[in-house]
Amino acid sequence: MTIAEVVDALRSKLTVASGRHLYAILGPYPALDACVKRLSRAKLPNGRAFPAPLSVNRGILDAIPDDDFKRLTRDEVIYPEPTAAHIRQAFESFLRSQLQGRGLVILRDLELLFAYGIELNMLRVLAANNDHILLLLPGRRKRGQILLFPENDQGPCTLPTTLIAANHLWEL
Repeated sequence: MTIAEVVDALRSKLTVASGRHLYAILGPYPALDACVKRLSRAKLPNGRAFPAPLSVNRGILDAIPDDDFKRLTRDEVIYPEPTAAHIRQAFESFLRSQLQGRGLVILRDLELLFAYGIELNMLRVLAANNDHILLLLPGRRKRGQILLFPENDQGPCTLPTTLIAANHLWEL
């Protein structure tokens, strides 16, 4: 799809007030950057501007106090589970704080979530009723799967196919 087609499809989805509202746009990093520029010029159905995308990586790192961060990085090799749990808690805190009354939150830079194997169902649960979440994901569809970070040396990650409804997922 073209960026303009994706923006139009997204705008039509944003008019629905009830139900699940988790959306994603897939594409290579340069295409996602171009999409962000187009969204910055587009208007929401209520006439307001689309919000600027938020970096999940930055939100997680900002939510972890410096002393905790130093301890986590020092102990991560020996105790990876507490680090992953801390990342998950920081992500949930960040996401809940960003959703409060905003209507739409656009998230990018989700690499930490995949690096630590963080469960993503929380996104689907929180994206309900008047809270809409749009994910900007570097990836593509291939043989019924959603492959993320396809350039990764260790191989791509896969997005659970049940996380986002097929008609809420667009590929550039």
